[in-house]
Amino acid sequence: MSYHESDEEQIELLKNMWKDYGQPILIAVVISLAAVSGYKYWNNMKYEAASSASALYQNLLETVEVSREGPTSQPLTDEQRTTVSHIVGSLQDDHSNSRYALFATLFQAQQQVKENQLAEARISLEWVLSQNPGVEMNTLTSIRLARVLLSESDANAQQALDVLGKVKISKAYEASVESAKGDAYLALGQHGQARESYQKAVDAARVNGDNRPLLQLKLDNLAAIAPQKS
Repeated sequence: MSYHESDEEQIELLKNMWKDYGQPILIAVVISLAAVSGYKYWNNMKYEAASSASALYQNLLETVEVSREGPTSQPLTDEQRTTVSHIVGSLQDDHSNSRYALFATLFQAQQQVKENQLAEARISLEWVLSQNPGVEMNTLTSIRLARVLLSESDANAQQALDVLGKVKISKAYEASVESAKGDAYLALGQHGQARESYQKAVDAARVNGDNRPLLQLKLDNLAAIAPQKS
């Protein structure tokens, strides 16, 4: 066999291989390239979204002049309030799955409570919970929501208990959760359950080395009240 004949056979073999396998290979290559390009595009979009959310949150901090010690104790001006509302709305609409939206909404709820806008604070806190935040943020938000509900009206006591009943209680927040439960039971006139919750709160605080004289005062005030069946 000559080299010429061998070359022709190899060319024919390559033609047949392309006919049989070339199109699937080409499709696989195209899919791979598209996947790589899509992944890079997704990463770029994710980075841009995170940068945008971060910039909005930074604007919020600058608007309310947050210092190392925390938000200023002075009430927000009308202009600041409008700006905060706009930034929080933008974060909720465009970056609802970011931590920045959660933190900004929690800050807004805090300001709303300070200004006695309890209905608005409740809506803000309910939005945070609707985003299924992590366990710690869910617990903190639930405690705040329960307290807002109780501040609105004693008639919301059962609703507050329902909110707290969904919380997975950790040692760090046990005293706060049980204290809020005690307040709710007291609003319902269920003194036995209130006393039990306050006692749990006092014990949890003691274990954590947390001094809470108000909790002990609530428990002492109930000591003179006869237990009441629920």
